Amino acid sequence: MDLDNMADKKDSPKEEFKEVIYESCKAIGLEDFPSRLLSVLQSEPEEISLGELSEMTGYSLSGLSTTLKGMEERQMVKRFKKPKSRKVYVKAEEDITTFFIALQKKRYEQSIRPSLEKIPRIIGKYEKIGGFEEELGMIKDYYTQILFLAEETRKFIEALEKGRKG
Repeated sequence: MDLDNMADKKDSPKEEFKEVIYESCKAIGLEDFPSRLLSVLQSEPEEISLGELSEMTGYSLSGLSTTLKGMEERQMVKRFKKPKSRKVYVKAEEDITTFFIALQKKRYEQSIRPSLEKIPRIIGKYEKIGGFEEELGMIKDYYTQILFLAEETRKFIEALEKGRKG
């Protein structure tokens, strides 16, 4: 390939789109490897075999397989075999909303729900003992914010699910 064609490839809508996807994935907390893979897969109109993906990205088949398994569990990609083929293919989840719903649910489960469960116990325990009014005031303020976040997260997830492509 000559230098003019290489420059054209780098300055293409597809390459710029891949960079937008990559940056978006990184911004929401995905690691570099899944972000790169998702940027490649989102920019491909058809499924890609693991071998082709390995050639395109330079990543090993074992590294791809492990990372793609995790991405599949998070509903970011689909892995499958075609009839009469031993090759494994992968395709990005076309409905990116599904991924964002799963991400919001995970954040709720890992961050908000534990606070909703643990903070009332802390407040109850130290209210009985007494003498911690200032500290408990701060904790109660935090809990009020967590209640707000829980409700808004629930509404956001509902809106995403309602608006998701069928």
